[in-house]
Amino acid sequence: MAVHKRALSVRIPEVRLRKLMRARKLRTQSELINTLLEEEEERLRSHRVLRDTACTVKRAEIDDRLL
Repeated sequence: MAVHKRALSVRIPEVRLRKLMRARKLRTQSELINTLLEEEEERLRSHRVLRDTACTVKRAEIDDRLL
């Protein structure tokens, strides 16, 4: 993954951020954003693995941790 130094600005209602932060027991907006990005990256990796292995493995070879 390429690392870029450019900053990104977005507008999100603070109420919405605080609600998610409380639900996830996170203290800062940065923690929330990083957690959400990590979860999305993991979701994309899982989908890529599923696409790449579609119809190529036997049922017994599937690693349940990916599902």
